[in-house]
Order: sequence, then structure tokens, then C-alpha cells
Amino acid sequence: MADVKGRPTLRDERAQVTRRRIAEAARTLFSSRGYGATTLQAVADEAGVAVQTVYAVYGSKAGILHALRDSVLHQPEADALFEQALREGEAEAKLKLFAHSIRRRWEFGHDVVEILRDAGAADAAVRAEVEQVLERRRAGIDRLAQTLEGQLAPEIDVAYASAVIDALTLPEVYTELTDVAHWDADDFEVWLARSLRNQLLASTRGPSPA
Repeated sequence: MADVKGRPTLRDERAQVTRRRIAEAARTLFSSRGYGATTLQAVADEAGVAVQTVYAVYGSKAGILHALRDSVLHQPEADALFEQALREGEAEAKLKLFAHSIRRRWEFGHDVVEILRDAGAADAAVRAEVEQVLERRRAGIDRLAQTLEGQLAPEIDVAYASAVIDALTLPEVYTELTDVAHWDADDFEVWLARSLRNQLLASTRGPSPA
């Protein structure tokens, strides 16, 4: 018999499909109805499973919320792009890679951030978790800004650069430009890379050459 150790079984695959269906159903309902107004029965109905299955898989609404949060925090492609940006030596290329990482993260998860904020408005424990997520985000931005030292415009220091990067890459900005202004994700990425370059780098600030 062939060695299939470590290979997922059909049962495992079905369990993962069920898990994803429940999470996506909850995500849809949390966004449209609000976290507080959404019941696990509603999630079960939307996912097409028994409510007991929802309890068995996630335990509670908070369990689903944690899974959605983790799906935004841990995105392999976005994370890899960010690490690549940190290693890149040339500032403009660094900012392009970073803009691509932000586009990927918010393209997938900007709605989850809104769900977390909505849930946090009524739940102190969730608020604390949201703050932890924001602190992690700020720490990453600070790391990026520090790698730009020496290539920033003369009047800009690392703290200023970090604040600008933070402001331009908030998920609310992505939401405003894509959901409200109807930009596509490519438009956002190009705008973000250009805006970061123009705001931060010495070679792009000041009057244009004749």
C-alpha cells in the first residue's frame, strides 16, 4: 500500500469545507446585519448546516470572530511581500512592494476590520484584541519606516514617515476608495505606491525639474 501518511482524508477535506462555509456565512452576516444582531442560528442557516455544527466547529460567535481576525493577520502572500519590502534596499522599489502587500491584505480583509470594530463597540474583550492588532500593525510600519532612513526627504524623520505610512494605509482608506469611489484594487495599489513615494522620498519632493 502506498504511504499516504500526512495526506488529508476525505473526512478532513469535508470538515475544512464546512469550516470555510461557516466562516464565510458569518462574515457576510456580520457585515450586513452587524455582529451583535447576528445569531448562530442565522449563521447556520446561511451556511446550510445545523446550528450544532456551528457550535462544534467554532464554539461561539467569538470563536468565528477570532478565526476571521486570524485570517487577516496571517496572509502568507501579504506577509511575504512585506518581508521582501523590508529587505529591499532601494526606497522606491521598497514602497512598491509594501503597497502591493497592503493591497493584498485589504483586498482580502478590509471588511473583517470593520466587523472587528463593530464587535469591539459592544465587547471590551474584543476591543482589547483590536488594539493588539493595531499595535502589531504600527510596529510593522515602524520597522518599514526605519529601513527608509537615509533615503527620506531632508525635512522628514522616521517618526514622520511612520505616521504618513500609517495614515495612507488604513483599511478605511481602502474601503473609501474601492467601495465608495469604486476604484479597483489595481488603482488603489498604484495610487498608494505613488502617494508614499511623493510624500516621503527626497527625489520626488519639491518643484519638478524643467
